[in-house]
Amino acid sequence: MRRVRRIAHLSDVHLLDPKPPRTTSRYKLATGFVSLSRPLDVRARARKLYRAVRTAKAAGADHIVISGDLTEVGSDAEFEHFAEVLGSCDVDPDDVTLVPGNHDAYTTGDGWRRALAGPLARYRASSASETGKLVDRGGVVFLPVDTSQFQSIARSGGEFTREVFEAIDRRLSDPALRDVAPVLVLHHPPFGYGKNHVWQWIDGLRGFGRAIELLTRHPRLHVLHGHLHKVVDRIIGGLGRSRVFGAPATVDDREGVTPRVRLYDVHGGVLESVGLVAT
Repeated sequence: MRRVRRIAHLSDVHLLDPKPPRTTSRYKLATGFVSLSRPLDVRARARKLYRAVRTAKAAGADHIVISGDLTEVGSDAEFEHFAEVLGSCDVDPDDVTLVPGNHDAYTTGDGWRRALAGPLARYRASSASETGKLVDRGGVVFLPVDTSQFQSIARSGGEFTREVFEAIDRRLSDPALRDVAPVLVLHHPPFGYGKNHVWQWIDGLRGFGRAIELLTRHPRLHVLHGHLHKVVDRIIGGLGRSRVFGAPATVDDREGVTPRVRLYDVHGGVLESVGLVAT
């Protein structure tokens, strides 16, 4: 097994259907609403994903994490397009971990499952599928979690269930993991919106307290997430170092500029952020 020494982290790709059906009004309405006024440029978004992955490899990444919102509305055609673009990047599928985000569950409740059985089947072994999954990569173990929910496009929240909490807690309690860096990968950040209960219901992670409890119980645990479209570093506990990291949105990268890929080096069971490839 090749030992992972450098991790690349990108997120929020939001790929579109390159050939939408003849009846496009519903698709256009949905994608226009959730794109938040971003240009619905199919080719530009595909180029951004390709360039980000290639930049990650050029920066020496042994493993690439893409933390959700791979597509815009989670249609079968969008997942097929994502798989096609990622496949063109010449990266070993075992070196890629994928998790879905809220955008990946807007079309159907089983779109992610079908994608893993179909166009993304090559990435299934290293990506979020069954509860409590552990992906061992030498000095790092990834725990990819699906926090997405089938819901209206007017909502963007997720859920960290008790079942997921219990399964991961059991995994992390295994003495065999005491010398490695455990990395929880999910789309939604493991925090709430304080007293803003309305926005918490719309955009927050239900059960986020369970993720916080995992971080408290297991001081070696790290979290990689997306959703916020920006760099995030959060210190948890009294260790004095960041253990929760968010990545900027690939869809928001500017063309003609080096993609903003976040990098982490692994040292003695700890993830150490080394910043972005470019800002």
